[in-house]
This record gives sequence, C-alpha cells and structure tokens, in this order.
Amino acid sequence: MQQTCLKGAIHIHSRYSDGSDSMEKIIAAAKTAALDFVMVTDHNILKAKQLGWEGWHDGVLVVVGCEISARQGHCVAFSISDCRRLHKLPPPQYLAKVKQQGGTAYVAHPKGNVKPEFALKLSEWQHWENPDYDGMEIWSYMHDWIEGCHICNLREYLRNPGDYVTGPPAGILQLWDKLAAKRRIVGIGALDNHAANFPIRKLPWAIVKIFPHEFCFRTVRTHIITPPLKHEPEDVQTLLDAMHKGRCFMDYAPLGDATGFRFTATHEGREYQTGDEVHGGAAVDFHVHSPCPADIVLLRNGLAEASEEGTELHHTADGAPAVYRVEARIKGRPWLFTNHIYVR
Repeated sequence: MQQTCLKGAIHIHSRYSDGSDSMEKIIAAAKTAALDFVMVTDHNILKAKQLGWEGWHDGVLVVVGCEISARQGHCVAFSISDCRRLHKLPPPQYLAKVKQQGGTAYVAHPKGNVKPEFALKLSEWQHWENPDYDGMEIWSYMHDWIEGCHICNLREYLRNPGDYVTGPPAGILQLWDKLAAKRRIVGIGALDNHAANFPIRKLPWAIVKIFPHEFCFRTVRTHIITPPLKHEPEDVQTLLDAMHKGRCFMDYAPLGDATGFRFTATHEGREYQTGDEVHGGAAVDFHVHSPCPADIVLLRNGLAEASEEGTELHHTADGAPAVYRVEARIKGRPWLFTNHIYVR
C-alpha cells in the first residue's frame, strides 16, 4: 500500500484556553515551519472544533482535541465531541468517558512537574495499569527545557534554549518499554506550547513572552505514516487512526530533519512497520534507514540489541516475544525515537 509521512506538532494551546495566539497565527506559524499538521489541545474546551477550525487550512491539517486537566493527571484526547467537566473526574473515570465517545487519550507530561516560581504544579501520572489510555507523551519539549530551569538561570535558558534540551526522561522510556510488553502503548512527541506571557511569581514585575509557536514548531515533532490523504475532512480521522496504531516516530529538528526515516521488520516474507505485531517463531530481520548520519541503536525490551554509526542498520533477531524500537543520536545528542514493533 502506498504511504506518506506527515510531520507536525502535538499539544498546542490557543487563545481559547491559556495560549496567547489565535488559530490564524498558529496555522501561519505551522506553514512557515513547513509542518503538515498541528494538533491543538486547549484545556477542557473544544471551542476551536466547534468554530470550524478542524480540517485543512492553507495547506496545514488542523486536528482539534483537548487537554483534560484533572488534578490527578492530564491527558490529551482526540475524536471526542464533549469534554465538559471531564477534568472534574479522576483519570479512570474521565478515560472511560473518552472511550464511550469513541475517542483516544494520551497521557500528557507523565513525569509531572512542580515549580512554584513558574506557577507550575503537575501531578505525576499514577494510573499505568488502566486499560483506557492509548499512549503517552514520551518527549515533551517545554517540560524537557524547564526541568533544570529556575529564576537564577532563566535568562540563560531563554537565550540558549537548545543547550538545555536533554531528551525523553530515562525513567519514562524504561516504563514505556515495560508497558509495551503487555499491550500497544503509542509514544508521541509533544510541545505543550502556549506562546504565552509568562509571569514569574517571585518577580511580579517580570512578564516575558517566550517560545513563539514558529520557534517551537521547529523543535520536537512527531512524524506519522499514513495512507495518502485526500485533502478532505476525513483526513483528520485518517491521521488520528495512524497515530493510534503507532505508525509514528519523533525527532528533534534542530539536529536534522528525519523526513524519510524508516524502521521496518521482515518476517517470513512480509514487511512490518512501527505499531505492527509480528507473530514470531522464526527469525525477524530489522532494517533502519536514516536520512541523516547518526548513532543508531536497536533496543529489545529497552536494552541495546544492535547499533551502527551511519545511515543504515540491519539486524536479525530470533522470534522470541519482545518489543523493539530505535533510538538515534547525532553528535551525542538525542535526535529520534520510534515506536515499537511487537514480536508476540
């Protein structure tokens, strides 16, 4: 089947919640950054969808979901028509209601973050055994950047933000691999960008506008492999279905454009891609192609199985049950993370 790969930004906030930019500005920034899609997830509201913003706009596919901002943990949810009061419920209850609407849910910033000086208080996700979430944010740009930031070093963090991006938290990657051994858990890259006026609590006079969307749209991106789109309204669901199947990987664009990256497996003459299940029993051949020279590592159950420096990696594994994914680094820095191929 012919396929295409679209790159875009997930977890964006607009003026309809606590972002500072209009939908028009977000779409213009996405077009300038050469993105194919953006997924807008305002807090506990679907106003952008209700006002007709979902769909194609100036060559950019806009998907509208919402961030369910419950006290015990946040999710970004898609393909739902009503999110009112979901944030008042504990996660198991709001996840069930998302499923009842035929929606999908991805755990947002699962590690949590508490920084009173930045008015940030996010609980760590605790509901990993719940079956009703579909995936998780593996790499969230704003939460990566702010991890070591405080008032004393804020100026330097704002001046050179790329110096403080360290990649997905190791604990989240380990947890992802462990969970994936039981069922498909889709990993996505996210931004959680507001392009907002940023108040500093201990410095009430200090208000800064940080990280315009156009800047963030050139950082952590998610690439989704889909059937060719038709530039019709149903393309939104086609994109979401592909993401739900795990047909995606994430990259950090300042190090290189991952367009054209491929991670596949061949088993008994059939080719598989990320998100697929291979029914083992015989050898499985893995192949990685990278458009940029990189240090490529194939991981099996979270541990390095094979590695190669360059643009290609080939490895043959036995057919024993395991989950495989790829990480790639450029000049020692985290660049790309794929979803799993599952050998069951």
